[in-house]
Amino acid sequence: MPSEHRHTIHADHHHFGWDHSIPPVITVAPGATIEFECPDASGGQLSATSSVADVPGLDFARINPVTGPVFIDGAEPGDALKVTIHEFKPSGFGWTANIPGFGLLADQFRDPALYIWSYDKTAKTPAAFSPKGKVPLKPFAGTIGLALAEPGIHSVVPPRRVGGNLDIRDLSAGTVLYLPIEVAGALF
Repeated sequence: MPSEHRHTIHADHHHFGWDHSIPPVITVAPGATIEFECPDASGGQLSATSSVADVPGLDFARINPVTGPVFIDGAEPGDALKVTIHEFKPSGFGWTANIPGFGLLADQFRDPALYIWSYDKTAKTPAAFSPKGKVPLKPFAGTIGLALAEPGIHSVVPPRRVGGNLDIRDLSAGTVLYLPIEVAGALF
């Protein structure tokens, strides 16, 4: 059940890496409920009007932005942060792409591809992929984590001990995730 302490972190409070020197956007007590407004994985480089011609020009320095960080009062290295995902508020827009040179099968799929998803963001029904197929909507947190103890900026793309680009489809509403804390305040 969500806490009485509600906060919103807006999408303009995003950055492109884990770095414990980034000042926190907000400080909250343990158990606080926070709503994050998150940019899409392209960092706004792709939109509902994008075409496959936009894919090769993606700036990888702007991929997978993370919103925050949030300082958790009393969180100390050696503790674990318990994150309960209560809900997602879909935008009505999404994209699927094959980005040349990126991903596990980059050597086998070299050409760019892009599919723009448009769906009723209030519906609980599947999104139409084509007249012949629909895909169930099950939003999940692709990138989530904490700051690392090591100084400097660290990519959010690889999954690591404190989180990262996890892309676990079951990291959806109702999930509880535990992350090991490496810096004071966790910097979620």
